[in-house]
Amino acid sequence: MNKLIVSRVNSMTLNTPLNKVFLGYTEQEIPLAFREQFLATPEREYDVVLEGRMHQIWHRPVWLRPLFWLLGLLGILVPRTGRDIPAKLVVVPGYLPNGQPYHQWNRTFTFEAPVKFNTTVVFDEKFNNLADQVGVGRFLHMVWEGKFIPPRSFTLETITNAIRVGGRIWYLPKGVWLFLLGRVKFIQQAHADDERFVDVDLRILHPVFGEVFGYTGTFQAVRYARTK
Repeated sequence: MNKLIVSRVNSMTLNTPLNKVFLGYTEQEIPLAFREQFLATPEREYDVVLEGRMHQIWHRPVWLRPLFWLLGLLGILVPRTGRDIPAKLVVVPGYLPNGQPYHQWNRTFTFEAPVKFNTTVVFDEKFNNLADQVGVGRFLHMVWEGKFIPPRSFTLETITNAIRVGGRIWYLPKGVWLFLLGRVKFIQQAHADDERFVDVDLRILHPVFGEVFGYTGTFQAVRYARTK
């Protein structure tokens, strides 16, 4: 059990960029897998890996496939498609130079040739919510509205997108980012019978082409002895 989690999650005791989402909930109200992943802190005495399988990863329409491969090369999404793909997500918490906590979520999808997709989760002060930094050099700053919906759901939805240049963040006009990147909707649900397990479902909705990307999967939160 994370020793920094007290009876209620609060900003004085929890060094995680997802603190705002779970602020005020008791430990018993937050599913185990959520505590293990989202409330990971650098001071924790163990590492957490989500291990499981992607039931399906898909892109459409077919003629957009070159675009998905380009986005994959830029590190923005998973360029491959398939079913029943072994996968894992390693949670690496840490601190930025300014002292703010971050999470590194390092994903591996075991296709014939494994595909890695890593993101950095930070707190966006302008929008008072979460952000994923993705791509080469973490140039794309994707801001989410994160919500915990008791008893077992965590959701993300796009607020805005920005470009990081020279350490500065430039927020894009809605008409630009919506057409280029679409709007992401994500839900993660803990199992009622075993809170170590979660189901995930992500969709990208484009204003012209509809649903263009998605994945579903099931994972178990597993503890490992810290290696460093």
